[in-house]
Amino acid sequence: MKKLVVLILLMVSSLCRAQYSNHQLYQAYLDQDVTIWGEYIASTEWDNLSIEEKKQLLNYEYGYTAVVLGKDKEQAKAMLQRYEQHLLVMKDNLPPARYEAYMASVYTYKMALDNTRLISHAKSLFACINRIKDMDTRDALALSMLGNVEFYAPTGSKKRALEYFLQADSVYSIQAEEYELWNHQAVKMTIEQCREKLRK
Repeated sequence: MKKLVVLILLMVSSLCRAQYSNHQLYQAYLDQDVTIWGEYIASTEWDNLSIEEKKQLLNYEYGYTAVVLGKDKEQAKAMLQRYEQHLLVMKDNLPPARYEAYMASVYTYKMALDNTRLISHAKSLFACINRIKDMDTRDALALSMLGNVEFYAPTGSKKRALEYFLQADSVYSIQAEEYELWNHQAVKMTIEQCREKLRK
């Protein structure tokens, strides 16, 4: 009986995941309405996922946290807590540069949510960025995070940002996972923003 219950739970979990294909999730990103991302994240049982499925979910949690950050502070806090918890669990299953890139995003989100610890979070963010630089990585997410910091930081360089984004674009073009299509599209859009800024 117990085995039957476990089997049913696994089947229900698989069915929930099947309802949200990467194609649908990517199309939602292109349509600029990622409500479905929130539904996918909320309906997916972390403990029932394989390592690869956890990597996929983590990537959407990373993106969705940024989305809710500008809409609902309390929801963003809850989403960030979930995302950071999953990230820490996955530390040994991620390439070091990717883990540091995700951690950099955690501190970026914390800076937006908690002004009382702005300096502390900024120091942690740049510690992650410096560790990525020391790795001489070819991880697309890590390269795009380096680009983001150069692009948005007051002391950053749009020219260096463009170089990082172009490197990330090149890597994504060769070896992106299906769930990273939105990351690649985001990089392409930021490349155009960089070029526009540099033209001015």
